[in-house]
Amino acid sequence: MKLLLENWQEVLNEDKKKNIASIICVNDKQQILILRRSQTDKHKPMSWDLPGGHIDPSDNSIEAAAARELQEEAGLSVDINDLIYVAQRDLKKATRYTFVTTKWAGNVELKPNPKTDIIEHDEYKWLTIDEIKDLEQSIIPNYILSKALDKIQNEQTA
Repeated sequence: MKLLLENWQEVLNEDKKKNIASIICVNDKQQILILRRSQTDKHKPMSWDLPGGHIDPSDNSIEAAAARELQEEAGLSVDINDLIYVAQRDLKKATRYTFVTTKWAGNVELKPNPKTDIIEHDEYKWLTIDEIKDLEQSIIPNYILSKALDKIQNEQTA
């Protein structure tokens, strides 16, 4: 019965746009954390993407959702006050909010999703923007990365 209700909820919500929050983590070498979606991922398997995911009704803000997703997907903790807004992109089936940060705690650890127990990502890399541009399977828009790096530069010179 529970599965039937979950499937029914999917049918009811299939035409609704989803809200997604992503974080660009930039280290002191100007490298960006990217994650490779696992082979079993429903959305663009084996593609490189930023940490992020759906904004849940229980999230207190878009920033809180981004921080939760970073923790769930990469094992890194971030204070929402250390997030800098980069962009909002209206996609076909979702609106994606992107933030950038240079401050987080922890080491990258890829773990199963706490709700589904599915491993969503199977590899991670720290790469420069030029290295990401050369990745064939990157689904990260280059202009978003450039904008994020500009925001960090402006923040540091302010």
